[in-house]
Formats: sequence, structure tokens, C-alpha cells
Amino acid sequence: MKVKNFFVAGIIASAMFITGATAGFASSDKELCSKQKVNFLKIKMNNGLLPNDEFAPYNFKEVAGAATEMIAVEGKRTHDDKTHAAISKMVSVHLTHIQEAAAGESEGAVEVAGHALRFLELSCKACHKVYDTERKNRKMSP
Repeated sequence: MKVKNFFVAGIIASAMFITGATAGFASSDKELCSKQKVNFLKIKMNNGLLPNDEFAPYNFKEVAGAATEMIAVEGKRTHDDKTHAAISKMVSVHLTHIQEAAAGESEGAVEVAGHALRFLELSCKACHKVYDTERKNRKMSP
């Protein structure tokens, strides 16, 4: 009887360890995305689409700084498969375009940064909606 109890306790302990390990990965990924959201909003607020924005100057330094921080955070992300790595690479490429355009402060930089911002938003949506849904469905399928 004691051997059976020891066996059951071992299974429960293993299940708790596996659950804790996967929850720790998911929470760290969520934490990285929450850090990214703050800087994403800084860039988004400078896109010229807000009311009365035609009178507010484009804040090149804030946009370049936010993009630089986002690139650094994106470098800390771990990838568990090729799809996640590809999406993360797309995000980094679009952030690099935003950073270069904002740092240059040349004519047309606002448009280049805005164009890259649209693709950045699509890349983030691809990860948050499409990729996460597909990953959950793969786990549920037999």
C-alpha cells in the first residue's frame, strides 16, 4: 500500500513540475509583450492619426527610443519553434525600419515609420491571434 501511495505522489509531483514550467514560460512571454505594449503605444501615438495631430510635431526621439527598447526586449524572447522565431524576426525587422526612419529625421521619415508600424501591428496580431490559436489547437488534437 505504501508503494502505491509513493507512486501516486510521484505522479502528482511530476504533473505539478510540468505545469509550473509551462506556466513560467507563458508568463515570461506575456511579460515581454506587456513591456512591448508600452513602447508600441509611444510609437502609435506619433502616427499623425489623432485629432489635432497636424499641429503637434512628430516626436522623432521618442519613437526612435521606443523602437530601440523594443528591439532589445525582442532579443530576450525565447523561441520554441520555427514559426515563433519567424514572427519574432519580422517584428525585429519592422522595428529596425521604424528606428532608422525616426533616427534619420529626414523628409518622408514619418511615412516610412508609419508604413513599418502597420506591418509591425500585423506581425504582432499574427502572433497573438493566429499563432497562439494554432498552438492551442495542436495541443488539443489527438
